[in-house]
Amino acid sequence: MAIKLIATDLNGTLLHADQRYNRDLLQQTLTALAARDIKLVLSSGNQYEHLKQLFADVTADNLVMVAENGASIFSQDQQLFDGSLSAAQLEQFVTVDRHQSVFDGAYLILVGAKGSYTEVGAPQALLKAAAKFYDNLQQVPNLAQVDDQIKKISVSTLPDQAAQLVTDLNTLLAGRLKAHDSGYGVVDIVNTGVGKLPAVQWLMQRWQVAPTEVMVFGDGDNDVPLLRFATHSYAMANADASVRAVAAHVTAWDNEHDGVLNTIQSQVLR
Repeated sequence: MAIKLIATDLNGTLLHADQRYNRDLLQQTLTALAARDIKLVLSSGNQYEHLKQLFADVTADNLVMVAENGASIFSQDQQLFDGSLSAAQLEQFVTVDRHQSVFDGAYLILVGAKGSYTEVGAPQALLKAAAKFYDNLQQVPNLAQVDDQIKKISVSTLPDQAAQLVTDLNTLLAGRLKAHDSGYGVVDIVNTGVGKLPAVQWLMQRWQVAPTEVMVFGDGDNDVPLLRFATHSYAMANADASVRAVAAHVTAWDNEHDGVLNTIQSQVLR
């Protein structure tokens, strides 16, 4: 098959449950893809600085990182796209929107270029879990005092309440910001027009790649638009049935057994 771009989700997809990955196989795969002029796009809701550290030992000119659910695109540590919230959008959110009843009982994390921020009083369990995904997590007295370029706003809720929260937030923020279910009880709020699919489409236009030349991998609800869009779409074997149903294929291996890399090896590099 003629593939020019491969995009993969990270948590539950390329990464194992402990956020590790098969480094040797990834490096080998990237080298083989580069020889065929194929780009590998790591697409995640994670902060860019976190991704940068996670893949610090991997060297490849054909590796691109889509961070913060599409708000940032980086190649070789150079930013190609910036979908940050404007100062006016952030002020509206922290002074008006976040005080609406839809946020009752929810905890917020502002994810910025320099760090991530939550208000003093957040539960210790939340702080401990967030520290795995957000670098330089700081507690502040008031989110309105944060001075940073904010890429996205993460809202922590219960996993079974995430879908309804996305619906409610998109009603509240319609036309201004967009909410996405990032899985694991986290809902991400980003700028309008920002998301994993728009990020991949932006790269496709930049590199003149057709949908038939794109392969994608995912396991969560926020991967569904990409899985529906790409001709060669693979839901992970460990994905929920609802996600597997929208993909063209299901991987033979789950994320714990390097399903993404083994599929690329067998279907693209064989």
